[in-house]
Amino acid sequence: MSMSPLDEIRHSASHILATALLRVFPEAKLDIGPPTETGFYYDVDLDHKLTLDDLAKLEVEMKKVIEENQPFRRKEVSREEAEAIIRSRGQERYKLGRLADIPMGEAISFYENGEFADLCAGTHVRYTKGVKAFKLLSIAGAYHRGDEKNKQLQRIYGTAFASKDDLAQFLERQEQAKLRDHRKLGKDLQLFHIDEDVGQGLILWTPKGAIVRQELQNFIAEELRKQGYSQVFTPHIGKLALYKTSGHFPYYKESQFPAIIEPDQLAQISAEGCGCAEMTSRLEAVSSSFAASINERAGKTVIGEDRIKDPTTLLDGFMLKPMNCPHHIKIFASQPHSYRDLPVRLAEFGTVYRWEQSGELNGMTRV
Repeated sequence: MSMSPLDEIRHSASHILATALLRVFPEAKLDIGPPTETGFYYDVDLDHKLTLDDLAKLEVEMKKVIEENQPFRRKEVSREEAEAIIRSRGQERYKLGRLADIPMGEAISFYENGEFADLCAGTHVRYTKGVKAFKLLSIAGAYHRGDEKNKQLQRIYGTAFASKDDLAQFLERQEQAKLRDHRKLGKDLQLFHIDEDVGQGLILWTPKGAIVRQELQNFIAEELRKQGYSQVFTPHIGKLALYKTSGHFPYYKESQFPAIIEPDQLAQISAEGCGCAEMTSRLEAVSSSFAASINERAGKTVIGEDRIKDPTTLLDGFMLKPMNCPHHIKIFASQPHSYRDLPVRLAEFGTVYRWEQSGELNGMTRV
């Protein structure tokens, strides 16, 4: 595996961070530490809640590791040897799972620097002194493997560059970006408000903000009109059958709001003693004819036998729309079209609903 020179620096910085972490917090359990578009991070399981003071301590230790000019050495091992290395270092909690992710027959390698060794495909700079400019930036929570059902780890973010000048320029841009942060501007200019009693990511537009929003919407609407789009409006909800056809339900149910069941139907299934698991199964199920129709259109099996039930047992309901496109497809299908009509361009200033994890929201944006 090869990386760009900058990614090699950042990847190496993440290993140097991990080395420092184990020096300062020997009890730490490590997960992964990849380079990113703007730097690097390392996920760590630690009872101690990390603070900005801890970041300063870790930076001091990282500088020591860099000054030691430790070589990065790649070592290929068997799967059994890899497991033994991980266990000998007390890092089996997460690293064994990462080892299991490597397909059978694929090379397994560790990168060693000083006393530290990490399961890693590479690549890195030759020596730790190759990391000439770095900065630890922040700490955030991160669910193991991005799944909120798993334990939340602590993620340490940092950045690294080939020179101190490049790092200084990046940090200056970050400071300037903070001044232009939409959350700060929204509050200072009284454009919108986020209230915890309403919910994170649910924006309350003030009169001033409503004017700005409307002007932006007018500008976008005019640009879309110039490009041949026709504006439409669609409901905020749709029947489950629509989203079963589009594939949004149940395949993306983890990022959607639960289905809405009509009160009469809910009372009926409650009287039948239907439990939550059975209710979910009946909501997600389809008839054999529905499955056959979808599979035929797809040219492959996308709905398996496990989702097919007797039509008389199926439950219907509604869903807050996660996307506009299924409704727009219904508008297109409502009348015949010739190829001469194409392309048909529809646009909507629609509200869509997603069940976002708290860590995925940043003001009014999704990260």
